Amino acid sequence: MKNGCNEILEAKIVERNERAKKLYRYVTDVARRVGELTSASQSIVELFSIKIEVQRQKLRDYCEKLLFLDPLNYGKKTLELLWRKVYYDTITAAKKLRESVSDSDSFLYSHIECGIGHFNSLIERIQSEFTISFKEHVYVAIHDEEEVQEFKTATDDELQFGRSALHSCFIYLGDLSRYQVEIFQAVDPSIAARYYLLAAHIELSLGMPYNQLGNLYLDKNYNLDSVCYYIQCLNCATPFEGAMGNLTKIFEKNIQFDETCNVTETLTQTEHVQNTIVNFLSLIEIWYLGKSDTNIPRRCNALAHEFKLCMGFSKPSLPDINKNYNDYIQAIDEENTNPSYLNSNIIQKIVQICLFTHAKMIETDESKAFACKAFTLALLSQLLQKLLKQLNYIGLINPASKYIKHSAIQENESDTVNKKIEQDLVPEIDDNKVNGDTETQENDITKQTETEGDHKHNTHNGDTKNNIKRTLTKRRRRRRVASSESSDMSDAETGSSDIDSNNSGSDDENLSDSSFQSEDEKQSEESDNEKDDEDLSDKKVESNALPKTDSKTNENEGDACNKNSTVNNYNPNKSMHELNVSELQNFLQGDNILASIKLLQDWVLLEKDLILSCGDSGESLFQCVVDLLNIFTFYFNIKGNEEDGNKCHILVFAKSMAQKLKLEYKKIPLPEDINLRGTNICKFDKDAAEWQILDKYKLTVYEENIIRILNFIDFGNQIAKIVPRIRFNRSLKVFYLKKSSLPKLNTKLSHKRSREWHNSKKQHAESSESGLLRQLGRLWLASQVRELERSGQSATPALLVVDTAALNKHLRRVKQLVRARNFVLLIPTIVLQELDNLKREQSTARDAIRWLELQLRSGSRFLRAQRPGQTKPLPLLKYPRKAPPHIYNFIQILEFCNHFIADEKHGNGDSDNSLQGKSTPLLILLVGGEPGSDEEQYKEFSVTGAAQSAGITVEQIGDFYTKWRQTVHKNGKKR
Repeated sequence: MKNGCNEILEAKIVERNERAKKLYRYVTDVARRVGELTSASQSIVELFSIKIEVQRQKLRDYCEKLLFLDPLNYGKKTLELLWRKVYYDTITAAKKLRESVSDSDSFLYSHIECGIGHFNSLIERIQSEFTISFKEHVYVAIHDEEEVQEFKTATDDELQFGRSALHSCFIYLGDLSRYQVEIFQAVDPSIAARYYLLAAHIELSLGMPYNQLGNLYLDKNYNLDSVCYYIQCLNCATPFEGAMGNLTKIFEKNIQFDETCNVTETLTQTEHVQNTIVNFLSLIEIWYLGKSDTNIPRRCNALAHEFKLCMGFSKPSLPDINKNYNDYIQAIDEENTNPSYLNSNIIQKIVQICLFTHAKMIETDESKAFACKAFTLALLSQLLQKLLKQLNYIGLINPASKYIKHSAIQENESDTVNKKIEQDLVPEIDDNKVNGDTETQENDITKQTETEGDHKHNTHNGDTKNNIKRTLTKRRRRRRVASSESSDMSDAETGSSDIDSNNSGSDDENLSDSSFQSEDEKQSEESDNEKDDEDLSDKKVESNALPKTDSKTNENEGDACNKNSTVNNYNPNKSMHELNVSELQNFLQGDNILASIKLLQDWVLLEKDLILSCGDSGESLFQCVVDLLNIFTFYFNIKGNEEDGNKCHILVFAKSMAQKLKLEYKKIPLPEDINLRGTNICKFDKDAAEWQILDKYKLTVYEENIIRILNFIDFGNQIAKIVPRIRFNRSLKVFYLKKSSLPKLNTKLSHKRSREWHNSKKQHAESSESGLLRQLGRLWLASQVRELERSGQSATPALLVVDTAALNKHLRRVKQLVRARNFVLLIPTIVLQELDNLKREQSTARDAIRWLELQLRSGSRFLRAQRPGQTKPLPLLKYPRKAPPHIYNFIQILEFCNHFIADEKHGNGDSDNSLQGKSTPLLILLVGGEPGSDEEQYKEFSVTGAAQSAGITVEQIGDFYTKWRQTVHKNGKKR
């Protein structure tokens, strides 16, 4: 029975194959006739005549029939033939004929519309025939799950073809919609973009959809969008072949504009935004294409300043749509084509380009990637400042500001003598005092302070040193009491026992933007802490008795929200901050840059060393993180303050959504994650389980922004754990940035050093962001050195060169060294030639060649082949005239090694040499056999001696591998 069934099945397969062959021959014949008629047409009317349309319809029908008759053998060819002959060639010919006569545009428009309908119906049939169902975030399924189960079960090969066919159909739909935009300007480009993105989500490894998106958005935002999509195309596993050429053309066009533009002081907002984007693309061209430029720091600083100015540009006002609709539409179109401010779309494209460029530089040349990394961090700092200004404009005020500002008012009302001492104590030092006795200098200083304080304080005769300390302590205590008066907490909440241990004995004045005490001043107050606590408790009772100012009751619901959004009830002289309900609603509906910040914060958490290396230069960045963390925690976090500002219905609704999403918000992909799925800058892996969670959550725009806010709160808390200066006050429930302590008083300072100190502080205050950009490199290098010193690990060589025997006989050990990612293995060209000669005789040589080809093709950062020019003759060496080939080959390897060793000797080598230690060589040559074993056969020349004379360290790979594994085991690292 089985044999009979098999024979029947085989007969059906043979019959189907014969029918498919005949049908394919007929299809190709019809396609040939359609191509001839299309090329022979002299006008658009002739191009769409009945005779040609009949042939096109035949080709459509038979191509679709062949597609489903034998999809595995003829499906791909048939689909390409259908697109090429029926649509692409026809539209191309029509565009050429249209240049002379454009009276028959209706024919072309109808043809494109028919093509869109045809491919949509084809998608439905492919989905049903091959049982392919899509989730809603990719494509809306047209069948229910019960209906899908009734269809026949497709094989794995048919499923793979079905996905490939759907990918091609979405590309064709995007192209047809793009033709409508380019030819008729009657369709929104977002329709074509949606088709391209659907294609990209079906086949994540193919970059063609992003290349088409780059073609779609040519000249959009001054070519910024095109550059972004071309770079994303090149980032895919299988990039489109023409993407690099398209990107190069955009860069050339950008250079031409940069050379012709004239920068003047009277630029409009639109011109300034355009120049900023042009300069940004010029910098990206240098980084992405690996061009050499010595002015990178200057370019980065100038561009950071331009971005700072653009961040302050406001959205232009539009004409009234009810009074003049045409002017309104024209203003919208003009703003979309030539933007006059940095909108959220432009900022997101800039962020993506920076992240893609940084990822590319890490793979190609990691040593040059730090400038891009520092520039991206500076961009994050500016975006956080822009977000903070927007929140303040809405009326969402930092809850810590009520303590800070009231403390500042009290400080202004206190004695001016203390302020005079702080300002003038260090710089007013004479040359005579510098070389004199220390006690004499201290007595002179105390006399000066006594003289300045006589008009307010009676200073008694006695020990002048103690008088100064008592005066400083007294004034510091007054400021602390004043700060406590601004508190509206209960006695139980503000007791001294509730202060966070991280504050190290300091009180509320340690909040951000307030005056901090130095360590010496804190020690001088320890004896009076008990008295301070008593004063604080008395003052807190008085502060609770202060009358609170309430806003007037209005009938408008927005006024009710404004009434309950008062932040500074503690200072009766300070005006209340009103909550702008309409702006808050727009913010939660998408009028923000939270998506761009979310991408950057995901990246920053992977660069913790960069955060630690900021030091004092990251003051503005850390302060913004602290302020935003306080605002979002206070108004949106489920554990935030329930008393202030939360009677507004929008904030109540926002907290309810935060409560709903609190358990899974970290796992939910957002639209910015979905658009980057499959790239190396996406937070989630392309096959991660988190993508399935989108079936459960159908997120609204409100919920997406609440998730971004919750993600920022988590980000801020992680940054607070990384940066020691960010503290949390448990009694006040606010974060603050502890300012750096003032330098200790040194009375032996000269006038020159004093002036230098003041000038450095002035320069730092004027350009904190440019200082961040300039100092990041030096600080990061210093932190790496300190880390090595703390860890106590022995330094390892940066470069390893392997010979033929090492690859041929010890390939497993070589693979382990590459997998460890602690070294860069260099392969000389002569080694590749020797392996190629050995592959006919030894299978191990073939295995080594295959592995090397795979590593070099994938662009591994830890294995590199010899490049042209990387060779240098050995110094003071007489080369042998007649020697065996293996001697000459080994000399070539030594010359390759000498190229790096010579640079190290002359100080022109890698800047990381300082991290390697003095006793560890930069480069080690690993050989597969015992060094010098071949010298017995040829005693006229010693390769070992030549290596020693050139300073090249030669080790047997087995010995080096053993020592390396022992080091790894001692340090507790995993291989």
